[in-house]
Amino acid sequence: MKIYKAAIIGLGSSGLAVNKLIYDNKDNEVIAFDNANINNRNNYFGFWLTNWMKPYENLIEKKWNSWQISNNNLKIIHSDENHPYCVISFENWKKFCLDTKNKFKLVNKKVIKYFPKENFYKIITEDNKEYLAEKIYDSRFKKKRNNELIQHFYGITINTNDNTFNDKKITLMHFTKVENFLHFIYILPFSHNKALIESTVFSKNNLSENWYKEQINKYLKENSINVTQELSYEKGIIPMFFADEKKSPYPNIFNIGIRGGACKASTGYAFAFLVKQIQLLKKTNSKEINIHSFIEKKMDQVFLNYLKNNNEYGDSFIKIAKNLNGNEFQDFMMGQSTFKTKFKIIKSMPKFPFIKALFG
Repeated sequence: MKIYKAAIIGLGSSGLAVNKLIYDNKDNEVIAFDNANINNRNNYFGFWLTNWMKPYENLIEKKWNSWQISNNNLKIIHSDENHPYCVISFENWKKFCLDTKNKFKLVNKKVIKYFPKENFYKIITEDNKEYLAEKIYDSRFKKKRNNELIQHFYGITINTNDNTFNDKKITLMHFTKVENFLHFIYILPFSHNKALIESTVFSKNNLSENWYKEQINKYLKENSINVTQELSYEKGIIPMFFADEKKSPYPNIFNIGIRGGACKASTGYAFAFLVKQIQLLKKTNSKEINIHSFIEKKMDQVFLNYLKNNNEYGDSFIKIAKNLNGNEFQDFMMGQSTFKTKFKIIKSMPKFPFIKALFG
């Protein structure tokens, strides 16, 4: 039986990155498993441009140097000329990562289990077939956990009348008052008449598609935005808790992506961090890759404890944005903030609930 150089379980963004960044060599044979049809997926990944993301600038579909955080009463606008907000589509990332010199095989089956056998690993799929590989990269993750927050969203890319949008600035978060939920509208204007409009919620359970559509339609109506065409849709769930998958006791089994702790739990930003994770994995081949520092993770945990136990309408996010400039804000979001910026963030939080969350 053939022994593959590597097996990738879950061909999402991180699995694709493994194929491209680690195994783009004609001598490598790689097998990937995903029970979903990845050709049906085409969502956007947002991030601020960092040094480690610059090698992929040619994949970026649009950049914005200004972004807005707001509610109906207050509007904060940030700018950073050196670190624009960027988006890459899953379609572009997939094409880039599958354009390799290696021999690549995709199996559209669910992996049931894997275990060591001599100097390689045996992988069993749902149809009871067996595959062998020298290394395994596992990106499967739990989307929900009892009493923990998740970020869930539904978005529509639309065409509108001419000159509807300012395509030089995104709406990162426009908070609305929805009972029991922290809800905001996210807008990526690709041109003056084309944009992604997304309804996003932080809560413990996701909602029906109709609920998000109602919020989007409400926002469109309130802002007199007339839709001439709906082009595409995207939806998803991102855990706002830290991965609890234990590292395998066996060598050459790697947890990657959200499963491997790449996601910034307080915001749900994952794409740029998982790329960084695979870059570091290529350099070190170590299972002990920590994308986020101890203090970053601690601050995230405290903030998440606060959000879980305090109903608010985005006030804490707006206060943080108000007290930071554009460079400080993007540094924080991309996990690169200085102690001075961290101190500003802590000062922005309401004192008693924040202290309570610290010990929660």
